[in-house]
Amino acid sequence: MAETKRPKDDDAKKRRDEDAPTGKEEMFNLRSGGRRKFSVKELPRRTKVLGITAAAAAVLVALAMMAHDNGVLAISIILATFVIAAPQFLLIYERFREVKEMEEKFPVFLRDVIETLRSGMPLHTAITTASNFDYGKLSPEVKRMANHLSWGMPLGRVLDQFSTRVKGSKRILSSVKIIQESYNSGGDVASTLEAVSDNVTMLEEAQKERSAVLSQYVLLMYAISLIFIGIVVSINNLMMPIFKIAASTASAGGIIGISNPCNTCFAATCAICGFYEGTASLVFSVDPTGISAYYISLFFYMSLIQSVCSGLVAGQINDNSVRAGIKHSMILFAITFGTFLFLVRVGLLG
Repeated sequence: MAETKRPKDDDAKKRRDEDAPTGKEEMFNLRSGGRRKFSVKELPRRTKVLGITAAAAAVLVALAMMAHDNGVLAISIILATFVIAAPQFLLIYERFREVKEMEEKFPVFLRDVIETLRSGMPLHTAITTASNFDYGKLSPEVKRMANHLSWGMPLGRVLDQFSTRVKGSKRILSSVKIIQESYNSGGDVASTLEAVSDNVTMLEEAQKERSAVLSQYVLLMYAISLIFIGIVVSINNLMMPIFKIAASTASAGGIIGISNPCNTCFAATCAICGFYEGTASLVFSVDPTGISAYYISLFFYMSLIQSVCSGLVAGQINDNSVRAGIKHSMILFAITFGTFLFLVRVGLLG
């Protein structure tokens, strides 16, 4: 007895036939498969920015080496590192914000596709129709899928490429995989899309609720950074007079006191001392030979490190991503830098 094919198998076969390469796609493959000349425009944006900033940093360090001053060289190395790292962090955070917006607009895109599917159109036509609507940062990706479909590229391949481009979002990636499985198996794609849309919306609402609950801990990280600066000021005002009196007593032949550690530096420690002296002289306009120069620079970099780490922790707490903490780190970095400049200027430090 001959086996009867199930309707779903017929639907799946029909969809696979629709996905078979057409003349347009063969032409597309021939065009894309040929050798092309390398162009700088094809490099990723982060790579271009890295090349430009690395060149600027190299010039900065080279100019500092001509000064033959360890302090100036140390400061130039720090500035060069900042010139290279800051744009990269900004680009990482910008990409994070783009992915977050895509995740917010993805359920809206799915609902528009569902409405088109229920009017009787196939999935590839529904995606092409949806490309006419605005989905924020997701719109370029939707239009790109529509363009590929218009060239005759199979839907499965279009979805695979879309998954590769948005691989930074696990939520969208898993949703697309579910849609592909439903489409290839001949299931009810409209019902699958509706379930995926509802689940993504539910996850987004849960994330917003979580962020609202944990926002108080973000404020706590800001408070910790400011409290740390307050402790630094207290230690400075309490200990620096003792250090100066003890050092002057020791130089006069009295008891041995606490002096500037950089007075007896050797080997690698002299490079650190030159770095601290350069910071005190160039940033805070403090006498680099005094004992206050060493401790101001030490407390300054301790506070900066603490601020950056607190910002990253705040991002992990609020958005469950360290990359989201780059924004908080930059804000705390600016607050700490400005606060130290103000405290040194009014005499509360040094």
